[in-house]
Amino acid sequence: MAWRFKLRHMEVFRALMLTGSTIEAGKTLNVSQPAVSKTLSELEAQLGTTLFLRTGGRLIPTPKAEWLFDASQETLARVDHLDAILRDIESVPQRPIRLFANSAMAHSILPEALVLFRQSHPWITVSTDVVARRDNRRWLNDQEFDLAVTMLPVEYPNELITTLPVADGVCILPKGHKLRDQEYIELSMLENEPLVALQRHNLTRYKVEQAFSSAGLRYNIAVETATAASLVMFVTAGLGVGIIDPFTAEKLRPLGYEIKPLRPAIEFAFGILAPMRIQSRPEIADLSHCIQQAYSSG
Repeated sequence: MAWRFKLRHMEVFRALMLTGSTIEAGKTLNVSQPAVSKTLSELEAQLGTTLFLRTGGRLIPTPKAEWLFDASQETLARVDHLDAILRDIESVPQRPIRLFANSAMAHSILPEALVLFRQSHPWITVSTDVVARRDNRRWLNDQEFDLAVTMLPVEYPNELITTLPVADGVCILPKGHKLRDQEYIELSMLENEPLVALQRHNLTRYKVEQAFSSAGLRYNIAVETATAASLVMFVTAGLGVGIIDPFTAEKLRPLGYEIKPLRPAIEFAFGILAPMRIQSRPEIADLSHCIQQAYSSG
């Protein structure tokens, strides 16, 4: 006869194997002796075999019972582990919050945002991933993040995007550059200047190219790089001038370079993305607020 596994059967069976008595098994499980005997009878009927021999008030396990007991140990140990977790579920460590960000936000805004977040949530781990724009379609489709901070626009439902205030890009100059005394930098002043630029898949690179093209200007790219932080390092080394978001520029200012407003302005828009699944952790909303606060003060 086919037997459908029931956890209660196995709990009673194990108690009987360990105690050798329906009375003691009942005490262990906090049930009556008749309830233990009934469950054992059901189990033996389902299996079509005798599991215990009754001798002098004691239960002697048959070889089949010994085999079943050995075979069930791993499963019952897992049940015990789950039972312990359920009894103390409040102490179970929470899954880390997965926070995705493009390089500009990861290197500038996120450090301050996470400091703010840790002040109120010191026991919650935040796992950060720096994502490239060329991979947007993959990570947006995979939906493995709890929050994401990236440059806009992106192809994503508007109701899941918290748009942050638009910021104007800046021009950064190596220390001692001939344009250092200018109050602001006209794009035309950079036409013959070596330019450190982000790679072609980057939205900042596209914005810079469009600005030069709209003004009828040529640009002279000396170095291409993958991240805003490395762009700053190359500019600091004197390899050229750069145009980047203001947050990265201010964050890395101690490296020693000039920051100048740019005319005409090149606007940068960023947003916080929520996943498409329903969020049940209020601390994720708290992290979003911390990011907005750090962005506003950046």
